[in-house]
Amino acid sequence: MRSILKKLDRHEELNEHQYQQLMSYIDKLRMESFESYVIFQQRYAQTIWEEYSTYLPRFLYGWDELINLLLAQPDLIPVLMQKPFAVERFPAPYHPYLFYLSQDPREFSLWKNLLSSLPFGADQTAALPQARQNPPVYIFEDGNPYKEIGLKAHFDRLARYEFVTRLQTFRYLARGKAKADRIEYSAPDRLQGIFSNKEKSIYYYIYLSESNSDRAHNACRLLNLAFYDIIS
Repeated sequence: MRSILKKLDRHEELNEHQYQQLMSYIDKLRMESFESYVIFQQRYAQTIWEEYSTYLPRFLYGWDELINLLLAQPDLIPVLMQKPFAVERFPAPYHPYLFYLSQDPREFSLWKNLLSSLPFGADQTAALPQARQNPPVYIFEDGNPYKEIGLKAHFDRLARYEFVTRLQTFRYLARGKAKADRIEYSAPDRLQGIFSNKEKSIYYYIYLSESNSDRAHNACRLLNLAFYDIIS
């Protein structure tokens, strides 16, 4: 791993195998030694994002996990809308992110936009597709999750949203790349996304846990705000 980190420091390109080794190392670090992961994230997150289109979350329980918590416990939503909010009302693993949220005006503003733009509330089951019953399925070209740099990490983040059941690539553009990544409504049970790295834009489907046009549109709006700060 030392040789791979040296290449990151020198901004030298990793090959597919080295990138895969790096991702495995990061996953292990995040799960087994989060304090070490934080140091690694602070040092390399910007480089890995800029050069490999791979997002490294700052917190073990951050934005994406908090959304799932609010969907499961909507009574916490009014608590989060107030500032200062009662951090003690939330499970302990979320506290580091919540303290950060309370000190960061931009992050807090994004949350207010999210909670006000979606029909969250006591009857939250009407807002978004229901939670899936089985683990999400990934379908990559040639069955190789690391063939397209950054794509698996992007899918892993999408899969944290419990209404996502399947993620499947279907189109690749090496020339005339998309101007911007985004997520769009496609059908009552499906969204369509674009993920771009240095080489190409990759089009993919996000299959949802149920077929409902209103809930699919809400899921689309939520994901665009979470990933791209866009309210669609």
